[in-house]
Amino acid sequence: MSLNRRQLFQAGALAAAASFIDLNLADNSQAAPIDITHGSRSSKNVALTFHGAGDPANAHALLKIFADTKTPVTVFAIGTWLKANPTLAKLILAGGHDIGNHTLNHFEMKKLSAKKVDSEIAGCAAELKKQIGYGGSWFRASGTQYATPVIRKAAAKYGYKQCISYEVDSKDYLNPGKAAVISNTMAGIQNGSIVSLHFGHKNTVEALPALIEKLHAKGFTPVTLTTLLGKI
Repeated sequence: MSLNRRQLFQAGALAAAASFIDLNLADNSQAAPIDITHGSRSSKNVALTFHGAGDPANAHALLKIFADTKTPVTVFAIGTWLKANPTLAKLILAGGHDIGNHTLNHFEMKKLSAKKVDSEIAGCAAELKKQIGYGGSWFRASGTQYATPVIRKAAAKYGYKQCISYEVDSKDYLNPGKAAVISNTMAGIQNGSIVSLHFGHKNTVEALPALIEKLHAKGFTPVTLTTLLGKI
């Protein structure tokens, strides 16, 4: 069956539209974060995860709060911080917490070359292995909420099968005050949430006892990432 010019034009337009839709769907799928942002929605477990850096006095204060409240957490430690404070990694593990790799220097990883990304992950993994015998249970990219394919590939090379992100940002790094740290966290919390917090800010230390109390009051149970996610 032959097609006239008008029919050919319409067929061409439809094909172009379909191609445009396919391309946009492909772009969207590539842009969508594939890092882990939360655990199961079927239980009220949540994971408080901490950027491990800053004044070690804050770290010790937080570890005491965790011990006093029987709250297991996950700490993503920066390699240079571990080097400067060589007793902290073992103290974190001794408290029943998870420890993970948050790169050697905490650069903005999306701006680094593939070679530098590799060395940042490798450097922290090596320091963790030196101090605790292995490279930590988890990896979170530094300077970005979500990893890139380059970062994910390098992380996998060192045994971190998936990168850990988060869905609740306490914004404690802005030093907004105790009340804001609590409200920022509670506003977004839901079953399975992974929360981003930081060791290096006094507001965080001040907020944690009340934050933990509020989580329990809402029926949530803070757990390590290992408990929340299992083995990956």
